[in-house]
Amino acid sequence: MDLPASSAFLRFEKATYALAHALVGFGGLCLVIACGLTVASIVGGLAIRPLPGEIELVEVLCGLAVFAFLPYCQLKRGHVGVDILISAFGPKAMNWTQLIGDVIIAVLIGVVTWRHVIGTLDKLGNGETTPLLLFPVWWGFAIGAALLIANLFVCLFIIFADIRDIRDRRTIVASLGAH
Repeated sequence: MDLPASSAFLRFEKATYALAHALVGFGGLCLVIACGLTVASIVGGLAIRPLPGEIELVEVLCGLAVFAFLPYCQLKRGHVGVDILISAFGPKAMNWTQLIGDVIIAVLIGVVTWRHVIGTLDKLGNGETTPLLLFPVWWGFAIGAALLIANLFVCLFIIFADIRDIRDRRTIVASLGAH
């Protein structure tokens, strides 16, 4: 086994896991803040009046949380998979279909990222703001684009890990019946 290549892959793996875990923390923080804003708005509405623009902030925070959770979901292979038919063909077929599925997910995330970046540039250029708080809309889009780029990074790691596992004749994901 080539030591420099394996140590480079281990660094790539550590960085990917660290990134995915950090983003899960960020996504969780976004949801906690969104919950806090909602509670404050409800309590404020009962006492005096709701927080103005709370819904605008909660929308952005929840959207960012979803984007922040995607890399971890990809890393843990939490996306929907249907392997009932393929599992009958054995681990080799499961590995190849897993690799093909991971490449498809990476391509789709790439297309979504590309279009999202274009949307971000459009929002930046036209100066759109939120209706109540008048915050620029582009900043939420820009953070979302960064999170999608991080997801692409994780997708690339998963593809390389799939190829490594196929090369080393390891089962990538056990079939449902193998547990």
